[in-house]
Amino acid sequence: MQKLLNKFFSPGERALIRKDFTEIWSQKLVRNSLLMLPIIMSVGMPLLFLLLAVFAPLRELDVGAFQSLLGADMEKVGARGQMFHVFTNFVCPMLFVMIPLMSATVSAACTFVGEKERGTIETLLLSPLSVRKLFQAKVAGCALLAGMITGISFVAFFVITVVGDILTGAPFFFNLNWFILVFLLSPALNVLGVVFMVMVSGRSKTTTEAMQVSGYIVFPILLLFVGQITGLFILEWWMLLAAAAVIAAIDLLLFNRGFARFTAEKLLA
Repeated sequence: MQKLLNKFFSPGERALIRKDFTEIWSQKLVRNSLLMLPIIMSVGMPLLFLLLAVFAPLRELDVGAFQSLLGADMEKVGARGQMFHVFTNFVCPMLFVMIPLMSATVSAACTFVGEKERGTIETLLLSPLSVRKLFQAKVAGCALLAGMITGISFVAFFVITVVGDILTGAPFFFNLNWFILVFLLSPALNVLGVVFMVMVSGRSKTTTEAMQVSGYIVFPILLLFVGQITGLFILEWWMLLAAAAVIAAIDLLLFNRGFARFTAEKLLA
């Protein structure tokens, strides 16, 4: 982490990123939000479903409602494996995308809105960094923190799911869809959460208020995966790739608009 910061950021930018990290971690509400959601989504829910898939009576494991989601190669897999496969490949992606989105919006709310709430905007503007450098460092710091949380969460989820695949006889879960989700869609959602919060930070007076607004960006993303679970459609790899490309384009647009609004006059208004 330190080598990455040294390579891409100046000493002033690194100092600002470290300051933001310290302030984020020092606030109990923000810290708990950044910790509890990933733990629930990447550890708690997979463990709970794994226990159900392993220990629930076979007569209770009915995957009939999800038969349309199972391919022909799953016919030879037992009911426990089929149920765990449905969970890890059709339910977990919906849970997992919430981690980069919520981690990014929560950290950005604390970083951008928190400066106004704490009354430290004036001091920040007196630093040797230009307004553009301030903006870039803050966006990069939030994105790095959310990326770290997402990466650690996926490692924990990966271990639990591999153990579950072995115990239930389900096929190895990590496929092309998961590759795109982890390495392309999640980073795009990460940046989207940060730049979206930049756009709404001017209208929010407190960190809590800004965090509540994040629901507007989470809900449309969840609808995409809910449609798959309900059987309306199946998300193929090219759909996820297209979604990542669209979100990346939105990221670029919002980043430029966010920077245009990130001026000393508007920050002090």
